Amino acid sequence: MGSPLSPIIANIFMEHFETQALQSSPTRPSLWLCYVDDTFVIWPHSRSELDLFLRHLNQQHPNIQFTMEIEEDNSIPFLDVLVKKTPSGFPSHQVYRKPTHTDRYLHYRSHHHPSVQQSVPNALIRRAYQLSDQEHLHKEIKHVTHALTTINKYPRRKIRTLPPSKKTNNSTPIDQTLHQTTYHCRTTLHREDISPATDKIPTNKQPGVYKIPCDCGKIYIGETGRNFDTRLKEHKTCQQQCDWEKSAIVKHAQKEDHHIDWNNSQLISSIPQWHSRRIREAIEINRHNTIPQDTGLHINNIWLPVLHNEPISGRKQPNSTPNSTSPSETLPATLPTRVTTSRYNLRPLTRCP
Repeated sequence: MGSPLSPIIANIFMEHFETQALQSSPTRPSLWLCYVDDTFVIWPHSRSELDLFLRHLNQQHPNIQFTMEIEEDNSIPFLDVLVKKTPSGFPSHQVYRKPTHTDRYLHYRSHHHPSVQQSVPNALIRRAYQLSDQEHLHKEIKHVTHALTTINKYPRRKIRTLPPSKKTNNSTPIDQTLHQTTYHCRTTLHREDISPATDKIPTNKQPGVYKIPCDCGKIYIGETGRNFDTRLKEHKTCQQQCDWEKSAIVKHAQKEDHHIDWNNSQLISSIPQWHSRRIREAIEINRHNTIPQDTGLHINNIWLPVLHNEPISGRKQPNSTPNSTSPSETLPATLPTRVTTSRYNLRPLTRCP
């Protein structure tokens, strides 16, 4: 323990141990598969000879002792695979879950990066295709889909049940050379503080989180993936066409007989990423006195004291006015959280059907 060589030396010793034990045994299994400290064995002899074989293994070294688990109902689990004997003689296999398994994974409403959340259904579906045969594949995919959508609140669109694609590397030596060349050019330009000359996009032509004030003192907070001007025109069109249900600020002004201050509408923060915009929108809704509207992304109440008392830190927005009452800086894309997962102690088993 503590040395990088420890697992290598342990594997070398166990291979030597298994070779000696099997060669010195009067009766041998027809199949011996070992993964770390778990072994899958097919025993073609009698039960009494199996007990003698187990006793023989435990006599090889005083510090290495095996335990045994025998098949029940023609099935036995090995790692996370449940192997069953069929009348045809060919074993069937499917995903194995312990009786204490609760189907709880990373919750969709937890504060994690979207790529981390998406990796949960991707990994479970990939495992279903890798460990289940055709007879049990549909049942396993149905079980995973139900567990993710009901217990862990994943949207159905996030669960791709198609077979996972196999990525192939079709790059040629020329492609690899060009990649290395562009990488060195990019790092050299960055080191010398040289940036390409590009025209800056006006603030009102960028996506992000915006606010629209009302003369009653309340404001509307929204987010858009298009430019701010286009979204603002859509709100104005809803007012002109009396389409109040499509705009919360227009509905509020019509219901309360208020006036919308279109001239002081502005982009609070320019954020191109969708998930980061949703987080910032929810934060701004909690920080301001807003009109009745959708609260957006759920934020745990534990963050409310921080959101109301701490200033927003980050980069400043271009073209912001010093007298503006809205925050002029950008929040981090995610909020820090800590997730606690349960762990179970596993014991080494030698399984012999």
